[in-house]
Amino acid sequence: MSPSPLILLPPSEGKASGGEGPPLDLDSLSFTELNAARVLMAKALGQLSKKPRAAQKMLGVKGVALDKARADNAGLLDTPTLPAIERYTGVMYDSIDYKSLDNDAKECFGQSTIIMSGLFGIVRPFDMIPTYKLKMGARLRLNKACSAVWKPLISKSLATNAQSGVIWDLLPNEHSAAWDTSKVACDVRYTVKFLEASRDGRLKTVSHWSKALKGALIRLLVTNPETAGSANSALDLLTEFTHPEGYKFRPDLTAEVDGATELIFIKKN
Repeated sequence: MSPSPLILLPPSEGKASGGEGPPLDLDSLSFTELNAARVLMAKALGQLSKKPRAAQKMLGVKGVALDKARADNAGLLDTPTLPAIERYTGVMYDSIDYKSLDNDAKECFGQSTIIMSGLFGIVRPFDMIPTYKLKMGARLRLNKACSAVWKPLISKSLATNAQSGVIWDLLPNEHSAAWDTSKVACDVRYTVKFLEASRDGRLKTVSHWSKALKGALIRLLVTNPETAGSANSALDLLTEFTHPEGYKFRPDLTAEVDGATELIFIKKN
């Protein structure tokens, strides 16, 4: 039996408000080896929330959005929590549509998926977290981007969890900077690119649809974990898959890029 794949996802910029869970308990989160750093990050973010100008500069918002972000960050330790899969919203998470998965796929999603976070480093989908605002590229501590602060810690944690299997790396550049791929042994690391082909044959990278396309791909992976978790069968799974928007896997365009196997999906206009 092949192991389940390891799926790396970014968080979402937007986050659901409120919650029904108890206040944040770091000891209840996955990857407790990160808790010492989490305490320092949470403390620094809470202190920053008291400084309007500094908060505006680092968080990149103003007006009502800044007021809300400052209030959320100031209340990190006191406000209700939600599972990360419910806290993170947006196009990709809407497309995953976790609640519509069957029980086996939900279990695989919970066990296989790791979500990057500027505040918490990495979390699992069922970890209970409060609402907050902090980008991975923000400079919160030590005059370093959060990604640089987390990089050695996340790399060590992922090295333990990869189990030399298949990694589906669906991270944007900002979050890719938070781990060192050379420190994490695996059979293969897949990255994904969605392209559109114009009538004259030229290819262009899809930006608007990419998050929704990744959401559909994640559903495929967690509903077929044994196939998606094997370097010998994963590409066969993709060959049979056609995204509702018409994107198809092109195995002939597969290439090695920066130590990863880049998989190309193309839609013809």
